[in-house]
Amino acid sequence: MTNQARLVEQLLRRGVATRAELAKAAGMSQPTAGKIIDELSSAGVVEELTGSNEVARGRPSVGRPGKQLRLSQSPARLVIVELGVERTRLSAVPAALPDDEHWDVEFKTPTSEAAWRQRLRQHAATLSIRRPWGVMVSVPGLVDETSGKILFCANLHWCERSDLVAALYEVFRAPVSLIQESRALALAEVGTRASASDFLLVDFGDGVGGSIVMGQRPYEGNVPATGEIGHTPIAGNLRQCGCGNRGCLETLVAAPWLVRSLAELTGEPEPTFAHVCRAAQGPELPQFLMDALDAAASSIAGILNVCGLKRVVLTGHIRDLGTRASDHLIAAIRRAAMWSRFDAVEVELVQRRRARGLTIAGIQRVIMPTDWGEKYAPVENRMIAR
Repeated sequence: MTNQARLVEQLLRRGVATRAELAKAAGMSQPTAGKIIDELSSAGVVEELTGSNEVARGRPSVGRPGKQLRLSQSPARLVIVELGVERTRLSAVPAALPDDEHWDVEFKTPTSEAAWRQRLRQHAATLSIRRPWGVMVSVPGLVDETSGKILFCANLHWCERSDLVAALYEVFRAPVSLIQESRALALAEVGTRASASDFLLVDFGDGVGGSIVMGQRPYEGNVPATGEIGHTPIAGNLRQCGCGNRGCLETLVAAPWLVRSLAELTGEPEPTFAHVCRAAQGPELPQFLMDALDAAASSIAGILNVCGLKRVVLTGHIRDLGTRASDHLIAAIRRAAMWSRFDAVEVELVQRRRARGLTIAGIQRVIMPTDWGEKYAPVENRMIAR
């Protein structure tokens, strides 16, 4: 990792810091760190805070405090894109991490590449950004991030035949990097909390995805198929999945399949996920929901047992189902996890922070590539002089 990237990484984790604090944390001399910070400031990557340092730090200071630094909050440097099964969202963002899940524009994801390209061009013109440094794109399915290709997408098959990198480059004229959607969510959690403990993130939505984080980085295997927890076969489940197999976990617990289960139970012609949430918050959990949650818990606990993890972060619609459903899932995970015999298995429900995760990916891959991010950054993506 370069000295520049090391300093940016420390600032990313701390949020706000002085030059002396950054130099000490990065293990370099203050003159060296100061020179690099001046370069980063000139490039628009970092900025000094204005106003009271005591207010910014939230604590009193003794003597004359050092100037506080943070990642620049303007102007916009990156374009971030979420390509979802149901909707596509875009924003122009600075280097600073967003505090909330705000998106500048949004449109329903079409059913063909040609229609998606057309909508993309229309909405991209409304973004307030000139000459972006890079475009970070969250995508579903099996993704080869080094080559920028979606190999397989069970719920959005047209992506498999598309050159999304070329399509986005044509619109923004900037380097484009794809990141699997669950890995983007996991990166957001890494950049949100001070804890450096390893964890498994599981996201419940139109599908079910996961990402293992070890050593502050999303784990990657020899093939780009990590975190595909939704395609774990569940005994006794005969449903045909979009991946081509039968019995996948997501055909029980993903949002569209929970709606189908409710329809099969009640005979309602057109139930929605809101109906599922109301059923989950009734006097008792429906049996189909308990079965789906138990299957998810077994799959999650299997990963914990194999990888030696004791922390789980859950995102997505599990929060919408209510506390009874989430408590059932958490209890089932803890029962099935071997480590719970010796110590606490931590399970936390959090909101999705996809915009934050994509911004972090942009910092690590485009703005100032780290040792991890550099693997996914083509040579032309390295925007700032080293």
